[in-house]
Amino acid sequence: MTPMDAATTDLLAGSLRELLHGGRDLGPALAELGWDEVLADDPAGATTLLFVEHGRALATSRALDDVVLRELAGVLPPASGTRAVLHPLGEPVAGRAHGVLLGTLDGIDEVVVPAGAATLLVVPAHRLAPITSAAAGFDPRSGWSVVDGPLTGHHEPVPAGDAWTAAVGAAHRALAAEIIGVGEAALAVTVAHTSARQQFGRPIASFQAVRHRLAEAHVVLTAARSVLDAAWTAPDPGWAAALAKLQAGRAQAAVMRSAVQVSGAMGLSQEGEVPRHVTRAGALDALYGGHVALACSTGEALLAGAPLDPVVEV
Repeated sequence: MTPMDAATTDLLAGSLRELLHGGRDLGPALAELGWDEVLADDPAGATTLLFVEHGRALATSRALDDVVLRELAGVLPPASGTRAVLHPLGEPVAGRAHGVLLGTLDGIDEVVVPAGAATLLVVPAHRLAPITSAAAGFDPRSGWSVVDGPLTGHHEPVPAGDAWTAAVGAAHRALAAEIIGVGEAALAVTVAHTSARQQFGRPIASFQAVRHRLAEAHVVLTAARSVLDAAWTAPDPGWAAALAKLQAGRAQAAVMRSAVQVSGAMGLSQEGEVPRHVTRAGALDALYGGHVALACSTGEALLAGAPLDPVVEV
């Protein structure tokens, strides 16, 4: 594996921005870019780059499905059609489906559903239709669907074991990168707004209180990036990935709070850009455990004697 140099990273970032803002189907577009080769050469750099740009663009795709399914390929039965993943909200519970689909059930033949205790179910999509609805509240423009209700019919359980642990870790790293991307985009929008908006004859970005809030937002995002980078090389990748998502979740909460406050009315109005970043970041944070839940589970693990991974000290 060869890490990408700065020039390659910049070139790929530009190509990804064109794809994500151009409205093209991401899967075929990435194939045209030869993304599988890029991913094979530098998994950490490619995944982080893709999901940061995905977050910056507030894009909607099934890229996270691909990340999770790649880790589960060795334990899942062969797909009988187009396969999606139900990304959990909280801990999976046996006999019940509760989570988010990154789109609708249109064109989906089967869905991989976490069923608790590192067990998965492969459920025909039509079985989930009665308990599936369009996402509301958090980022309704995302096109996501919420699945919530009891599972009907018999579904052969698939023991996932370490593969599920690896899949959750991969999802945590990807989500951390995407949350950071949303935060960076929100900060850029806020800087532009406060630089253009004037009070007392000068831009409000020139006031010390505003400058401090913007600087603090930049610092927490930079810190989250550092933890994410460390998570790719940590001795315990699952533990480190959870910490990376925890840090990204905390960062987005701080950034969005500052963005709303210094943007004034435009930070609250749906006519502005900030609210959409707030809702998307909050929705991403909720998947596979929000930052508050991850902080609690991390603390409980440490109190129970879990070894202190070096990334904790970053």
